[in-house]
Amino acid sequence: MAKSIIKKLNFWYYGLMCTAVFVAALLYFLLEKGCFSPLDADSAAGMAVQYAVILDTLVTIPLGLWLFKRRCRRICTIEDEDMRLSEYGKYAVRRILTVGNSLVFGMAAFYLLGGFRSMLWMAAVAAIGLYFCKPTERKMQLELLPYDDSY
Repeated sequence: MAKSIIKKLNFWYYGLMCTAVFVAALLYFLLEKGCFSPLDADSAAGMAVQYAVILDTLVTIPLGLWLFKRRCRRICTIEDEDMRLSEYGKYAVRRILTVGNSLVFGMAAFYLLGGFRSMLWMAAVAAIGLYFCKPTERKMQLELLPYDDSY
């Protein structure tokens, strides 16, 4: 059962990365063909896009990682092995989507703002955060170890 959950999580993990690459390629293609003109980074709309991406990155990455850690404390107390793994898989998908959404938004904002590098940095920060969500069997075992709060 653990292997099937890791396989499902890998689908979501790499699917999100492929989505980011697809969005970047699509917006690059549309920009090169002149289908839209990029927003000025100093305009009100450009600043709104920047604020939205920065806020999304600053909120969703730590929140996704922290909430999943809290949820794992509850999941590891479940006695039934299949139920525990099922719950882990469900919340791990949510973690991947929560942490990784800024990668897609950052890549889109990079091209919407005509190559504004700060948005590329936001996407890079999201990619680093997403790396902490990379599903492996060993990581799943470690996250499902019983929690000891005697420290």
